[in-house]
Amino acid sequence: MTPALRKGRLSYERRKKWIGFSFIVPWLIGCLTFFLRPFLDTLRYSLSNVKILDEGVAVTFAGLKNYAAAFAEDENFLPLFLESMGDTVFQVPVVLLFSLFVGVILNQEFRGRTFFRAVFFMPVIIASGVVISLIRGDGYSDVLLGGGMLFQASSFETLLLKAGMHEELVNAMMMVINNIFELSWKSGVQILIFLAGFKTISPALYEVAKIEGANAWETFWKVTIPLLSPVIIVNLIYTIVDTFSDYLNPMIVYIQDNLSKLNVAYASAMAWIYFLSVLAITAVVMAVVSRKAFSYN
Repeated sequence: MTPALRKGRLSYERRKKWIGFSFIVPWLIGCLTFFLRPFLDTLRYSLSNVKILDEGVAVTFAGLKNYAAAFAEDENFLPLFLESMGDTVFQVPVVLLFSLFVGVILNQEFRGRTFFRAVFFMPVIIASGVVISLIRGDGYSDVLLGGGMLFQASSFETLLLKAGMHEELVNAMMMVINNIFELSWKSGVQILIFLAGFKTISPALYEVAKIEGANAWETFWKVTIPLLSPVIIVNLIYTIVDTFSDYLNPMIVYIQDNLSKLNVAYASAMAWIYFLSVLAITAVVMAVVSRKAFSYN
């Protein structure tokens, strides 16, 4: 390669980097403006005694007192913390497998594929704490709808009971329906990421596998999964963080409850314990899984 071509290539790569950087500049500005200051304030509050006065907020240094209280004095913290961990261990594999399964189906050629892709991604577009509360019948629904759910699942349950179905069977059916609804609600982003990952796999590789006599199952495990492994890591990390930060997560609810009672310092300490735990778990999972995943490549 001549020096001129090498210089042109470097210039092109440099331009691509700057273009990529320009796309994240708005996020960086927003993060520094709206996130960094509160983030650091919670750290300061967690190491302090905080009193809300008429004149403002009085903050005095208290060291690790609030952190010690979470483990030594609060009988609710550790059980809720462990419950959150257990929920995540169960939910993450389920969401990932469901997303991969739906992604494989939606990647096939069939009539109405675009419509079904939109259906699975629609919850992500409209998702918010308010919307979920309205649908589930808690929180804001009492204020906005005068109580009750936007989608009256209870009416459907009553209809089944009046039709003569056994109460235990109806309860089991409603539990399954609710679980499917929540699973679909939490899987939209992951499905979209998997679909994008499928598009990066060259069709020629599938043709080669077919010529070599591989069946669909062998092709999936020996071609699709290895080449999709970086995408699986992205979805794994996203799902872990999303599950830990779910507004219905027991720890999130408990921290918000303490904050609403103006226990600012203690709520901040619990939030930092939770944040550092999630950060450590995510780092360990990423280190272990990425070593295995990238060994395919």
